[in-house]
Amino acid sequence: MSLVGLITVTSGSLLLRKRSIEAYVTTDVVSISSPIEGLVVAQPVTAGQLFKAGETLIVIQAGRADAEKLEETELRLKQTESELQTTASELKRYQQINQARLQAEVQTAERDLRDLKAQQRRYATQASRYRDLVISGAMDHDTLVGAEAMAASLAQRVGNQQQRLNNLKLEQVAAEQTGENSGVAPIGSARRMEIMEVELLRLSSRRKELEAQKDQLTQDVQQARKRARFTYAPKFPGLMLTSRVSMGDEVNDGTTLLTAVNCNKLRVEALFEASKLKDLRIGQTVKVAWPNSHRHSEGRITSLRGEQSINGLDTSGAARFKPSGNDRTRVMISLPQQEFEGQNCRLGERVRVDL
Repeated sequence: MSLVGLITVTSGSLLLRKRSIEAYVTTDVVSISSPIEGLVVAQPVTAGQLFKAGETLIVIQAGRADAEKLEETELRLKQTESELQTTASELKRYQQINQARLQAEVQTAERDLRDLKAQQRRYATQASRYRDLVISGAMDHDTLVGAEAMAASLAQRVGNQQQRLNNLKLEQVAAEQTGENSGVAPIGSARRMEIMEVELLRLSSRRKELEAQKDQLTQDVQQARKRARFTYAPKFPGLMLTSRVSMGDEVNDGTTLLTAVNCNKLRVEALFEASKLKDLRIGQTVKVAWPNSHRHSEGRITSLRGEQSINGLDTSGAARFKPSGNDRTRVMISLPQQEFEGQNCRLGERVRVDL
């Protein structure tokens, strides 16, 4: 045999040694269990059928106890919402009445303050005039003292009335804020607490209680609805692998319903003799041959694992490699998504992978 022929045969032998022992199209498996106890009422997709993203695969209707609990919780929520609406309307009405009352009191206080200031100025002017008359001897001193006392008294009343007006304006601002923000209770004043103010405090407190109760009941209804009916409609297109239940079957919480595969996660898994693949690395480009369609493509290694390290783990759902006592490496290979478009999720298809 010539040297050239020897080199050719040797190269071919090396290529064969770096060809996969077995390789298949595979993907992720999803196993679905029932989160509730109930009855299978719909099962539009059966084992072996393809389904679209968002398509319903199975529907479980809860038992009578869960359905009654949902109905009772929804009724309590409606009653709470109705009482909350009534309380909110009543609170708003009282707030409007209170604001109108405060506005009227502010206007009255402003008018009283103007009158007192006018009287103060008049008595202050009178006291000044009397002082001149006393100096000239035309008026006795006692009359001057009475006029000055009246002017001082009016000055004190003006100060008190100004403080009362300021308090009313602060109360008016607080009442307006209460109307805009139901979480703010009306502030107390130095004046006696009127029945309306007590009612405002009561309504404001009751509204907060009802809002908290509504939030809790809303969460309870959501949880009860999850317990009353279970619908599984995956967001990915796929293939139903197995169906463990049938229409009309009763299931318990935790019962396995079905297994399905995600056709958006297709990949190739291959076995190589580990002892002969010392230079394999993540990200390495490999060639994939498709015997059925007589086409070729390129992929990239995404995982390298010894076959023995994953025994017993159902990671693919499609690739079923022959048992072997040899040291073999499982290679997972990602391919461009377009490689699987129009292939109808052909899981288990035999391919060949060359390095």
